[in-house]
Amino acid sequence: MKNEMPYEGLAMVTDLDGTLLLPDKTLAAEDAAAIAEFRAKGGLFGIATGRGVQATKEYLELMQPDMPAILYNGVMLYDRKTAQVRMSSRLPQSANVLMEDLMRRFPETGVELLNEDGVYVIQDSDYERWHLQITHITGIPRTLAECPAERCCKSLLAAAPELIDEMFAYVESLGLTDVRFTKSNPEFLEILPAGVSKGSALTALRGFLPQGMKIAASGDFDNDIQMLEAADYAACPADAQECVQEAIAAVGGYRSEKTCRNGFFADWVREVCSQFVGGR
Repeated sequence: MKNEMPYEGLAMVTDLDGTLLLPDKTLAAEDAAAIAEFRAKGGLFGIATGRGVQATKEYLELMQPDMPAILYNGVMLYDRKTAQVRMSSRLPQSANVLMEDLMRRFPETGVELLNEDGVYVIQDSDYERWHLQITHITGIPRTLAECPAERCCKSLLAAAPELIDEMFAYVESLGLTDVRFTKSNPEFLEILPAGVSKGSALTALRGFLPQGMKIAASGDFDNDIQMLEAADYAACPADAQECVQEAIAAVGGYRSEKTCRNGFFADWVREVCSQFVGGR
């Protein structure tokens, strides 16, 4: 007898920007159809993004994921169905000193602090306004004294790519152990609580899924690497960062010849479903 639910036991978790979403931040019809078929045949679908609650809301409503969403690059697990935070961390108090230092050294950089209550603009810039525009968020102006880091999930710094590279080299040279750093875009450097990543969140997510379920993950940027390494199946689009492609190669994952612009995700759904069924 034909198995009507061949993908039962498989969950797919995907990054949004640069992986699933088109450049205009919409979902392609081909990808939406592939996801719908996957779910109709027993698979579970979820998302993992650097975006926060506010910037992810429209996609949570559109896609209605079957499991808690990984938000803020792994700082939070958020359950859309109940509007409850299932797991969350906060930046350490010491991050205030670091942010003051970065704002002095790089005054042209936009600086945000984010939590589930809003996106707080600590230092404005053209790149910061661009970030708010593409995420459809209205920033709330605050000083660091009014919105200290220990109340927030993460900080995002927005600047020209060459300046982001300079900042990244600087913060890495400090050897800090109470925070970690990741790039989520050539223009964005993020400060996260120590030990937090999409990979740590994926590990925590397993506790909310049926026992023994396999997880397939896809991503395209530095902030996705730990998640790809923690998954049972992993993939990246053709235009993923070189470090991501190297990570995919190291775990024997799927390196596509397509990008989010021309059907990567639909192809990945078919590929991983074939691997999953064939491996049973």
